[in-house]
Amino acid sequence: MTKWLKSAALLALASGLAMAMVKTADAQSYPSRPVTVIVPLPAGGIVDVLVRRIGKELEARYKYNIVVENKPGANTQVAANACKSAAPDGYTTCLLTMSTMTLNPVLSKSVTYDPIKNFTPLTNIAFVEHMLIMNKSVPVKNFKELVEYSKANPDKLNYGTFGIGGDAHLSFEWIKKSTGAKLTHIPYRGAAPAMLAFTRGEAHLLVLTPGNGTLLEQIKEGKVAALAVEGDRRIDVLPNTPSYKEVGLPPFPARSWFGLFGPAGTPKVVVDKLGADLASVIKDQKMQKEFLIPAGLDPVGNSPAEFAKFLLESIAAGKRFVEVSGVKVD
Repeated sequence: MTKWLKSAALLALASGLAMAMVKTADAQSYPSRPVTVIVPLPAGGIVDVLVRRIGKELEARYKYNIVVENKPGANTQVAANACKSAAPDGYTTCLLTMSTMTLNPVLSKSVTYDPIKNFTPLTNIAFVEHMLIMNKSVPVKNFKELVEYSKANPDKLNYGTFGIGGDAHLSFEWIKKSTGAKLTHIPYRGAAPAMLAFTRGEAHLLVLTPGNGTLLEQIKEGKVAALAVEGDRRIDVLPNTPSYKEVGLPPFPARSWFGLFGPAGTPKVVVDKLGADLASVIKDQKMQKEFLIPAGLDPVGNSPAEFAKFLLESIAAGKRFVEVSGVKVD
């Protein structure tokens, strides 16, 4: 080997070792400043509260603040675009939902992000155990009676959602298509205004998680009627409420979920570290027993690679969900 080749080989080896040391240092030193989490929903809802709770757990490990930025709007598209445009350095992450990643791109031509190309999966936080609730002003006792009453009174009943084209909207349209129920859609800007309308009796029906506000207490006290829960089984926090399968609905097309992402191009060493730390928090038994499960959530906490694989499956399920619901936005 010539002197020049030896020098080149040594230089390449040194460069490789240096890069490996930098990557190790990056993983060990991350984070070295506050980390922002963009949330696509208004402050105060169950998802916002959960993100802040997870943030507190990470702050104890990292010694740096986890800053939550609420960016609601356009059925989570505002937050998704902000995350997509952020620097891919690990210091901006975002919570995105099934609606963001699997429904919006199918329903709306105005979506300017690609769920696969523009984001880096970190971990799926949880599946959402939705329930169908009814204001007690409606003179029925169960799901079957609700369907019959709506058919007999086609202009009387409505349902509220957190926006057009979201998973709750598709759920109701799927219920209507499956049963022939006559219900009018009223979209609201987030969980808080929808719940307020429901409390006032302006919205007769909602689909949402049991962890919102004091819903579970109101259900137990008989102030709110829980007619059914999504899926084919009952859930722990509502053992007396039948599943969709029990009330005669067909298999539900897709499970709702929400998870954490970074912008595309986030360094793998940061993705691996942050993904592992997030999964550790979500899988913590105390966290699950005290917060996640009582909120009606089914905790996941998978790896970035597992979440990326699941995302592809969810996108396919989302397309089927749109087809069977019959919803069209633009």
